[in-house]
Amino acid sequence: MIAAAVVSAALLQGCSTRLLPPPSGVDQEVYFDANWRTKVNGGAGEQTETFNIVAQDDTLALVTSRGALYELAQANGQQVKHLETGYRPSAGVSRDGDTLFFGTFDGELVAASLAEQKVLWTQSLTSEILSETGNGEGRVAVQTGDGWLTVMDAATGKTLWRDKEDIPALTVRGTSAPIIESGKVITGFASGKVKAYNLRTGDQIWEYSVGKPEGRYEIERLTDISGRLVFENGLIYSVAYNGTLTALAPQTGRPVWQRNISSAVGVDVKGNELTIIDQDNVVYALNARNGSTLWQNDSLKERDLASPVFYKEYVAVLDRGGWIHLLNRTTGEVEAWTLADSKRPAGSRMVSNDEQLFILTPTANVTALHYW
Repeated sequence: MIAAAVVSAALLQGCSTRLLPPPSGVDQEVYFDANWRTKVNGGAGEQTETFNIVAQDDTLALVTSRGALYELAQANGQQVKHLETGYRPSAGVSRDGDTLFFGTFDGELVAASLAEQKVLWTQSLTSEILSETGNGEGRVAVQTGDGWLTVMDAATGKTLWRDKEDIPALTVRGTSAPIIESGKVITGFASGKVKAYNLRTGDQIWEYSVGKPEGRYEIERLTDISGRLVFENGLIYSVAYNGTLTALAPQTGRPVWQRNISSAVGVDVKGNELTIIDQDNVVYALNARNGSTLWQNDSLKERDLASPVFYKEYVAVLDRGGWIHLLNRTTGEVEAWTLADSKRPAGSRMVSNDEQLFILTPTANVTALHYW
């Protein structure tokens, strides 16, 4: 049981699940539509930021809200492997080789093998799991909604160590997924702190406060790091609600650069570019090396946006009406849009392999989109 009250990231970003009309006043520069759709058993649940798709090599891996695991071919959506686990996932999937990991509302971490067509092990934790796990170096790291970080042996599920972070009375419904890198596990907490630990011993190496609680009321003092941490360019990129966007040195935790941009959703980084959507639904592109602004676009402020993703020459953003918008990576102008699913709005976090854009919709379709 989680003692703290929670609010959703969608609510904090001003989001709703209402149907929105198509964008107006913008001419489409390219034709943007579905390339293929594959029906699966279960959709993306009710929280857009919770479920995901993992693109690796030439396949996609995902878990649905009904606990069905899939591996699909990226080229045409053909089913490669499928396993019904019988569990009720509360968050998306992570992948380490052939093993897939996901958490449940009952606080169970599930490890399954599609090749062996079975659940390998489960581990009961202290509360529901609201993000993917971090994987690497023979370990799996997971954060639960009550502030516990647990590191386990990836092969057996045996708990190796854990640490507790005190969480505020009111938090965003969601947690940051840990990152395992170079003998460290790094994660962000609802307290607004990013912490790094020795992966083997659990000893804390450093911490840095990205969120800075200010204001009279609890909702004004929310500082959660609920968006994904990103490790790229030798830096850790983190953003907090009512906090800052910060690039940290993973060795020391010292900020390399920082911007007064806050968000309840994550960032995407590709090469020297970073894109983020702030809590007012303004889309930014920044120089990932120094944080300087390349462009910003506030034309979608009323459309309630989810996490952005780089896709070829564009930044793709999903609104809560289910429309996916393509913003030119150079100018920031909206040049195309399409519905992810005509029957129901929103969907999972998107992922791109540069050739296509993939999303799991609430109506149980995995959809690949492309433009020409």
